[in-house]
Amino acid sequence: MNIKIVENTISLQELREVAKEFYGTMVKGVVDIEKEIAAFGGEYHADANQIIRARGSNQSDVWGFNVYFDRPRDSWIEYISLINIRPQAGNMGMEIQDQDIRDKIKAIINSKIEAA
Repeated sequence: MNIKIVENTISLQELREVAKEFYGTMVKGVVDIEKEIAAFGGEYHADANQIIRARGSNQSDVWGFNVYFDRPRDSWIEYISLINIRPQAGNMGMEIQDQDIRDKIKAIINSKIEAA
């Protein structure tokens, strides 16, 4: 399984290559909002989640998302994942409800993926 941990940046072309393994026009990923790192790839968010957790991330800091390459960059992130269901954190469904967390995720993801 091709999962890329991105601490600095990844080119859009390289990310598209990662996406080819399962979805092609979309890539699943997780982001650690405290360490400001992302993991892209895998069939399920849990795949990248397992890798990023093995590198020391705390589950409470890790959130799942999807990036759709064919959408405009300002709306290409979908904040939906099974790993986002966290009743104790006030997130009752798969979609991240907290706008501050969504804003952090968007800023981190967009800083990691180089513009085409």
